[in-house]
Amino acid sequence: MKFLYYLFIYRYFKDNFSRTFLSIAAISLGIALFVSTQINAWRAEQSVLDQMLGYSSEKFIGRYVANNQNQGADDHFLKEIDQQNLENVKLEPEFQKRGTIHLNEEQILSFPVIGKDILLTFPASLRKEENKKIPKYFFSQSLFEKFQLQQKTPKFFICEKEVSITREDFDLIPIDGIFLVMDITKLQSICNQKNQITSIWLIQEENEIEPKTINKINSSDWTYEPKEQILERAGIALGSLKINLTIVSLVSVLISFFMVSNMFTGLYLARKHEFGILLSIGSDKINNFILFLSQSIVIGVLGGILGISLGVFIANTNLFTTVNTITDSEQIRSYRNIPFFIIASGFLISIVGSVLASIFNSYKTYKILPIDLIRERDVSKTDFFFGFTNKKTLFLSILFILLGVTLGLLSFAKQILPGMIGVGFVILGFVALNFLAIPYFVQILDDYFSKFHFPQTIKIGLKEIQMEPWKHGLTCSTIMLSTSLVFTLTSLTSSYERSLIHWVDEENKSDYSLINEKKLNSGEPGVPIVLFETLKTVPEFSTVEPFYIDSKFIVNGKYYTLHVLNFKSGYDKNQLIVSKNLCFLDRICKGSSITISTELNSKLSIYIQDEKDHFFSERGTIMMDYSFFQKNFFIKYLNSIRITKNKKITEKQTLNILQDIAKTNGLKLINQTELKKLYLEGMNQVFSILDTLKISALFISLLALTTSLIYFIKEKSQMLAGLKAIGMDSYQMFQLIYSQTLFLISFGILSGIVSSIILSPIVIFGINRNAFGWILDFQYPTALVVKLPILIPVITFFICLLPFYFLKKMRISKELQYE
Repeated sequence: MKFLYYLFIYRYFKDNFSRTFLSIAAISLGIALFVSTQINAWRAEQSVLDQMLGYSSEKFIGRYVANNQNQGADDHFLKEIDQQNLENVKLEPEFQKRGTIHLNEEQILSFPVIGKDILLTFPASLRKEENKKIPKYFFSQSLFEKFQLQQKTPKFFICEKEVSITREDFDLIPIDGIFLVMDITKLQSICNQKNQITSIWLIQEENEIEPKTINKINSSDWTYEPKEQILERAGIALGSLKINLTIVSLVSVLISFFMVSNMFTGLYLARKHEFGILLSIGSDKINNFILFLSQSIVIGVLGGILGISLGVFIANTNLFTTVNTITDSEQIRSYRNIPFFIIASGFLISIVGSVLASIFNSYKTYKILPIDLIRERDVSKTDFFFGFTNKKTLFLSILFILLGVTLGLLSFAKQILPGMIGVGFVILGFVALNFLAIPYFVQILDDYFSKFHFPQTIKIGLKEIQMEPWKHGLTCSTIMLSTSLVFTLTSLTSSYERSLIHWVDEENKSDYSLINEKKLNSGEPGVPIVLFETLKTVPEFSTVEPFYIDSKFIVNGKYYTLHVLNFKSGYDKNQLIVSKNLCFLDRICKGSSITISTELNSKLSIYIQDEKDHFFSERGTIMMDYSFFQKNFFIKYLNSIRITKNKKITEKQTLNILQDIAKTNGLKLINQTELKKLYLEGMNQVFSILDTLKISALFISLLALTTSLIYFIKEKSQMLAGLKAIGMDSYQMFQLIYSQTLFLISFGILSGIVSSIILSPIVIFGINRNAFGWILDFQYPTALVVKLPILIPVITFFICLLPFYFLKKMRISKELQYE
């Protein structure tokens, strides 16, 4: 029996290496995208979590956080906690600030600087060499690698003071992330904040099994956060990002397994006589079933291993990186560890998907009879979809599409599952329609060709498609799914782009903006407030407005985006405005009040006076007037200064003044057009992963079609050899292959366009609204549709080259030599 499996699987793979390789490649591409996107999502979440936790011990059970994170709070609170007499719980005070390093003239890297008690935090490291001087600083490995590449001595800035660090002063911490740890008293001294701390960690001792229950101490300066709350906040901060990446990667996997299912259909048609022979010599139906299924498991295992390896390579080489507005992209790239659950998930999906893709054809091998050996063609009816008649199939497909549209457009805040189920129903409905429509479309073309003088080779190619709608329906469905995915994602990104431009036009009517280009990557403010106060007095400018962003503004334990600007007349400057998506997602709406922690006046309850469309933050945006912000918060820098020129001054004079100001202060001057471009570049970074998906989907579809044609040549080898024997030349052979390919591509793309017209509104007005709370300005890529009549014949030509190569190599004598 082992020898039978060896001959059936290994020798077939060896003798049909190209076809097997294409199948494995299709699986590996889908799994690679799944693994790489999941790794990127995990790293993004880990970067948020590490920033929240301050890269603390895994044994922490909670922490007290100073309400004023910029200034911290007095460390006398430690004594109050210590009086609780918490057994087996260690207290670790921490003082955290931001540091910067000039990587080059154009880029500044921002990273957390964490002040801790070095002797308590790194006792094992300090005991390695007793005579060695205790390091003043501890760098993460990734941060060390960043400044190690520089030829000059790096310049570190902490609390706006330059700190000189030599090689003898620091040691390395072999964990992921970009951060610096130093003695807490030294950091307090550098920042002129003696006895101030930003958090107090409660660490469980090693010998304690169950975490302690902490009796929270009420304080106007401190808030207690248990471990579970911190972890939940990190999940909420990037929840939508993780969901999107999971959906994106799983759709790619789905396309891969459509292709693999198509491959197994071809494999069954090519080898069904072998199963009949096995039955004739004593094998049974169950053994045939398991034998066919074992092929799928082997292909799934090989595809999984290759896909996981490729996915890890893509993730570690940063070919594309998950970008978000909460953490620095450099922080995300610094993580190199890969969770085992991602690898295991990718491997499991590869095997299970391959088995599911082959299960129908495995069942068909179970139903084979020895008489199939002498049949030239499968005599089963072609007017069915999983056993349904044409009328039932049409009814089910329409029902699925209508049900999918209804579910997809339902409004459920933070619930995208109904939308995804709706998308699944629509796809299933169109797949059923493909199987039903292929024979009728072929018949229509055949009737049309009969009225004119068309080559018989074209008719032969189309008739072969009509006789096997199941096999070719899978090919068309693969093309349909990838086409629909490309058009739907293009519609989504185009809608985002149009909405973003509309938002910039509405929210920023100024002529120019001053920004700190070097700090754009980190998202930190870098335009001095002193400069803003000076520019307000310059008569050459009509208006000068501040703009400040805090992408980690915490309200009720959740991250939101804070925008600080000058409110228009008619608004109360001591109240807030919120974005409509914040109202939709978290029910923080007009008429509500929220409590926020301020730096200068402790906690305040503030009334929300209005809601407005505000296309910026997927988590929700809170808008605050600059005058109110100044009363309650202490800042030295803005994200930008918006300037409107005085109409009495020429544009050239205004530009000269602003360029001098920008050069003097190390800033960059941009106009309205450049500002839009800047926002679009940021958006394109976030959506770059979707471009990767679209390319992957198209490539997998081409593999599916190529594999289908190769299997057609293998299965119909005797027929094709007979045609060559009676005089069909190479041109006519190519014509036959080309006509089949052109029909399959055209039909699949047409089906994909129609399905995308239905799916795009579901994604934009259903899934997108439920996930992020906003409605985009709908855009459909009609320009791409117009180009297809030119692109399809060209694409068809190149796809036909490889199958035609195999057809040319076919030996008539070998194929017509009957056993």
